[in-house]
Amino acid sequence: MVKKRAVNQLDLTLERGQLTAYLGTNGAGKSTTIRMMIGTLTPTSGRVLYNENDIAQLKQTEFNIGVVFQESILDEELTVRVNLYLRGQMYANVSKETIEQLMIKTGVSAYAEQRYGNLSGGMKRKVDITRALINEPQVLFLDEPTAGLDVQARAEIWHLLNYLKTSQQLAIFLTTHYIEEANEADQVYVLKAGGIVEQGSARALKAKHGGLTLWLQLTDATRIQAEYRDNLRHDEHQGIGIRVESPQEALALLATYHDLITDFSYQPVDMTAVFLKLTGGEQQ
Repeated sequence: MVKKRAVNQLDLTLERGQLTAYLGTNGAGKSTTIRMMIGTLTPTSGRVLYNENDIAQLKQTEFNIGVVFQESILDEELTVRVNLYLRGQMYANVSKETIEQLMIKTGVSAYAEQRYGNLSGGMKRKVDITRALINEPQVLFLDEPTAGLDVQARAEIWHLLNYLKTSQQLAIFLTTHYIEEANEADQVYVLKAGGIVEQGSARALKAKHGGLTLWLQLTDATRIQAEYRDNLRHDEHQGIGIRVESPQEALALLATYHDLITDFSYQPVDMTAVFLKLTGGEQQ
């Protein structure tokens, strides 16, 4: 039997008041990394440190984290309030009043008397996040928190996470299926085949690997296809896309081919384009 390393040579640092996005292709090792960081999986080599202490040597009460899994651990038949009260009983210093105040902060108090199983996906995810905050963690881990949610629900979850990051100074570490959600992350790690291929703020990565895509509608594409054959994208609606490094380069290209151009648009690079470049075009 051949043993395969799920992840290798990882070096991750989480800071309070920062949101870290952990991106990788399917099977790259994202879930394995989270399991090691929360202490449910022991790494075969290396250590996970929490406030300079090896988590393998810490008691659970000394390891103050919150975790939101893809699958909820709450009871579908109980109300939101009862679910959270029961979770609060696991901690010595958590009162019902504390939970009530927390529900107000996260916006779930409006449906606290509804059964958890009757809630929409976005509502459930907010309750799951509230549950993970009961013990007032310093670090919050979320495994694809917006998976399966509609656009509005995803926006609400991100609004909540940004609020928690700034107001509570939480260190937030998340994986996401939607690469564009990492556009505003303070720190991004891109994982491929178990190893980190790039890291930095979303802004820095977009600047390093980015530029603009200039989309052109042409009366005749022959000349430009010959000139830029290694730097072309094709889109049914936008036409031919050419990656340029600056607005000045885009203006020069427009001037050169102005007699062939019937319409154009341009867009800055986003994290999806950066991710595809770094992972060789592999999708999540």
